[in-house]
Amino acid sequence: MRNMSFEDINPAEIPDLDEMNIDVTKSKREKILGILESGKNPYFIKSGNIVVKVGFASTSRTIEEALESLVQMKW
Repeated sequence: MRNMSFEDINPAEIPDLDEMNIDVTKSKREKILGILESGKNPYFIKSGNIVVKVGFASTSRTIEEALESLVQMKW
């Protein structure tokens, strides 16, 4: 699933962020397991008509740290 491209996916089958119900009382691990057990491709998500491919590197850097660096570089 990770190696799939935008051409390989059907946008109608991608979960929409606006329609997702995430239980914020669950731990990070439980939330991740819920997504993986849903049967959906965890590497693609959409918001309205915009499809986003999610990727990651095998480092200790968190998404929060990466976004913070991006904001600091941009502004």
